[in-house]
Amino acid sequence: MVKRELTAVEGKYLTLIYRRYYEESRVVGTTDLARSFKVQPATVTETVQKLAEKGFLEYSPYREIRLTEKGVYEAQRLLRNHRLLEVLFVNALNYEASKACEEAAKLEHYVSETLVNKVCQVFKHPLICPCQKTTFHAGRCGEKQHV
Repeated sequence: MVKRELTAVEGKYLTLIYRRYYEESRVVGTTDLARSFKVQPATVTETVQKLAEKGFLEYSPYREIRLTEKGVYEAQRLLRNHRLLEVLFVNALNYEASKACEEAAKLEHYVSETLVNKVCQVFKHPLICPCQKTTFHAGRCGEKQHV
C-alpha cells in the first residue's frame, strides 16, 4: 500500500480551505474550520500546524489560513477525485447529485489517479461536475478537454 503524505482528515481541511478561499472568496480561520468540522478550536489548530509543517499551508495564530502552492495542488487533486467520482455516480449509477457528493466525500482520498483518469476519459473529460464546479483536469489525464 502506498503511504500518503496526508491523512484523510488533513485532506478534508485542505479541500475546505480551498473551497472557502478560492471558490467562495472567504477568509479562512481556525474558528470557521472548527464550526465547519464541529470540533474544538484546539483540534483545528493542531491539524493546521501539522499541515503547515508539511508545507501545505501558511499559518500564524489569529491570522487567516492560506494554502501554499503545494497545498493548492493537493486540494485540487482531491477535489478532482471527488468531482469525477460524482460524475461517475450520477452518469453511470443514476445517483442524485447530493448523494453522489456524499459518497464521493468518503472515497476522494483513497482512489488512485489511474481510476480518476479513466473516469475522466470515459466521460469525455467533463469540465464541470454535477454540482457545477470545475473538475481540475486540464493536462492531468493526457487528453484534450471537451466543452
